Amino acid sequence: MHEQDHDGAPGDGTQDDDTRAIRALWAEMARGWAAGDAALFAASFAEECDFTTVRGDKPPGRTGIEAGHGALFHGPYAGTTLDARVVAVRFLRPGLATVEAESTITAPDGRTLTSTHALAVVERTAQGQWLIQAFHNMVPAARPARRTPDAKESQVNQPEPGPRPEPRPRARPRLRHLAIVARDPEKLAEFYSSVFAMELFHRDPDGSCFLSDGYLSLALIKHQLDGETPVGMNHFGFHIDDTTATSDALVAAGTPKPAERFTDRPFAEYRAMDPEGNWFDLSEHGFGGPRPPSDPTGA
Repeated sequence: MHEQDHDGAPGDGTQDDDTRAIRALWAEMARGWAAGDAALFAASFAEECDFTTVRGDKPPGRTGIEAGHGALFHGPYAGTTLDARVVAVRFLRPGLATVEAESTITAPDGRTLTSTHALAVVERTAQGQWLIQAFHNMVPAARPARRTPDAKESQVNQPEPGPRPEPRPRARPRLRHLAIVARDPEKLAEFYSSVFAMELFHRDPDGSCFLSDGYLSLALIKHQLDGETPVGMNHFGFHIDDTTATSDALVAAGTPKPAERFTDRPFAEYRAMDPEGNWFDLSEHGFGGPRPPSDPTGA
């Protein structure tokens, strides 16, 4: 925990103790997160805490906070750690304060998954215990990089007067890929080719087959008897326009940052998951296969 100076009106000599007690709430949350203990994490919050997640969800009080984080600890954030940093404490009056805090969630391999900023209201109970009464979490907006032109450039590159061009709208992500783990990919490929006229456009050395109907690619992945991946639906994939923007949106929605796929098959660059742990791929260049006649870019 990083110690920072705090703001506040003159107190009764116990303000430093109160500040330490408030900071301890965030330290307790970090301990609960590291242990995967949702009850310990939620213990810093009042029974009727007004909690708002980065997605705008509002779990019902401490029980809702515990239930929601229990699902995270057993799902997309299993094994992760939380670095919770109180950056400012401001006492509104004795026994009541606002808190600004920053948090970073780190994967077991050391990757930063997401960083958030929270504004909270804390209050000292009649029993002398500080608890969080309100908590609003958010993902800070990225600040665009700014470059200062030199004097000559500023004179030469002055924009012409007139209306600014409208920004080009970003294309909507398109669902273009589906993967099935199959015991006999070749036989299944023959089925989809004969019944639905799908075109086989790639085979892997292990027998996996890749087909397309001209819009969606279908991967029939060879099941490995000594592997842990079950037969059946495995993942799907989106063709996207901007990996960075999509990754930021996923992190803002509370899911882990997409991971780069280290594979020699040029069908997808990143793997991600939804809040319930379902896998999906992200690709800017597409998933291969014949391109639709009306879409020469293959998008």
